[in-house]
Amino acid sequence: MRNLKTLLLGSVAFAAMGVASESAQAQSVAFGAGATFPQVVYRQLMDCIYTQAQGSPGKPGPMAKAASCGSFNTSGIGGAILYAGTGSGNGKTVLRTNDKTQIGTPSSSAPAYTSSNFGINNISDYDGVQFIGSDDVVNAADMTAWNTGGASSAQSKFGNLIQIPAVIGAVAFGLNGKDGAGATLNILPATPAGGSSGLNLSRNAFCGVASGHITKWNNAILTTLNGGTLGTGNITFVHRQDGSGTTFLLSNALVEQCRYEFGPNSESDATVVSYAFPWTDRSQACTTPLLARGANQLNWPDQFPTDQCGNAVTSPGTFANASGSGALVTLVTSTNGAIGYASQDFWLPVKAGGLKTANLQSQWDITGATGKFQPPTFQGAQKAMATAIPQFDSVSRANPLTWSLQGVNPNPVVSGSYPISGFSWFEIYQCYQTHANSNNAFIWFKTFLDYVYGSGSNAIMNDNGFAQVPAVWQGEIYTLLNDPTNGLNASGCTGKVGAY
Repeated sequence: MRNLKTLLLGSVAFAAMGVASESAQAQSVAFGAGATFPQVVYRQLMDCIYTQAQGSPGKPGPMAKAASCGSFNTSGIGGAILYAGTGSGNGKTVLRTNDKTQIGTPSSSAPAYTSSNFGINNISDYDGVQFIGSDDVVNAADMTAWNTGGASSAQSKFGNLIQIPAVIGAVAFGLNGKDGAGATLNILPATPAGGSSGLNLSRNAFCGVASGHITKWNNAILTTLNGGTLGTGNITFVHRQDGSGTTFLLSNALVEQCRYEFGPNSESDATVVSYAFPWTDRSQACTTPLLARGANQLNWPDQFPTDQCGNAVTSPGTFANASGSGALVTLVTSTNGAIGYASQDFWLPVKAGGLKTANLQSQWDITGATGKFQPPTFQGAQKAMATAIPQFDSVSRANPLTWSLQGVNPNPVVSGSYPISGFSWFEIYQCYQTHANSNNAFIWFKTFLDYVYGSGSNAIMNDNGFAQVPAVWQGEIYTLLNDPTNGLNASGCTGKVGAY
């Protein structure tokens, strides 16, 4: 781990990049947008190292200090980072265009993304965009969009797209707590250590629910797992309607894990059907058969009655949708019988007063017939991603697609791993321009990276249900960022205008 004081004085991590002195950085502000999955932990980390974001009239206000943070602005150098949680899909658009007007509107439940004490009362007051957050890895279509356009392409203007893992998190299934008829669910199994409820979902069960074939709370597959009686009425599966990296993590895992699961078509139709994840990629061009694959927006049956090829999208199940993690949790809370997905910091036990979550069966538990179910915890997510080990050389390290390939684990196989886990990523530019107003936003964000990967951030992450990126990945990150050709503002930026 890296010590923040050492980094600020000697900059072990960014030795080749010339981190500015405290006085040179004073009162700088950096700006980002994107994934809602990690927005709470990002806000607490940013407030701990820099000045607390105050919000502004009509916008979300300041967030309480993280319990594991000694004080706001622990670096003592002021300034701030403001991050608008707008979804991974929107974040990718913002990064490619380097245009703050493309930033969407965060939900009213989002952490502060403005700060009146810096005169930043709206997103329109942002001084450029230096980074985005995404749980959805860079894909081939993203790279085509980045490289297309000749002299006006993002590649020509900003250099390489750099994608680096920021934190590890689990995608948890939160429960309304009542069945479809409004009665409290009768959950009999004991709550496992680190969990918040005893509701257990086998792989067959969560694949059946997500695919719309297990539709009632009295389904025999569910009741057999949970003591005989759960409840009655419909299960409503609540999903994200926007471009969501959380949806990518969910779908990327379920496509892999559900492909060999089968069961009754519905409670009223005993015909055995596949429980393979059926919802196809909404972004795919209709030139080949549409694929069910990891994607940030899917052809859900309630949102898109027909897919982009004109085919009907149907299901015996009940689905509902919301934009952003906060709005999804609100909809789950208000809908009897609902179950929905978001990062662990939106649910109990991380969020005081939040909804409870289900426990899932992992590949280790299935193969070993352990009889165990894994709660969504940072420890389980950390174990899941510990087996994703990067193997780069000087060429592949500069290609974000190799990070995408090696930085996912859709079916973790080690003991104690939580089955739907992954990195949330920072996506940044290779080349930056100097701001005329002396706002050293680029340097501000670099120093924040040192903090995120250092020892001072770990407890804040854990308290929010997240884990730190493994040291082997941190080594690759700093090797890339300090590369004399492909690193930040390196020789490869000659002739590039740079991102603002």
